[in-house]
Amino acid sequence: MTESHAQELPRPLLLSAGILVLASILLVVVGDELPQTDPGSAAYVVSSHEVRLHTLEDGSVVPVLTDGTRLTAIAADKSGFVTGVIRGLSRGRKLSGADPDAPYRLSRMRDGRLLITDTTTGTSINLDVFGTDNARIFADIWQQGEANASARNR
Repeated sequence: MTESHAQELPRPLLLSAGILVLASILLVVVGDELPQTDPGSAAYVVSSHEVRLHTLEDGSVVPVLTDGTRLTAIAADKSGFVTGVIRGLSRGRKLSGADPDAPYRLSRMRDGRLLITDTTTGTSINLDVFGTDNARIFADIWQQGEANASARNR
């Protein structure tokens, strides 16, 4: 480059960039040392229900609460997402040698999120990240669990 084509960056811009880099590093170091609470911990759970999800030959899924209460079946044409979640969690169970028939836990969090947790492996999935239509299917199961629990408590 010749001297006439050389461009210098403004000194305030370089100083600002350096401060930004240092602040980022400081936040990472300090943030790791702060006490953190698991967002899936009981302190954040509003309500949860343990449910077994049985896939039938026709592709529909029948949720059954651990007390034996059968909930409304999910039709085969609407059960694709549920089946995919079950398949993924079942794979984790198989790899860890866990009980394949153990229930899953559906938990409504204080901030409104809905989680499904594999009770054998501890794997949790935030269902809301898959979109409202997909999460609604599991939310309906959770809601039926709520209605069942309130009917039992009367």
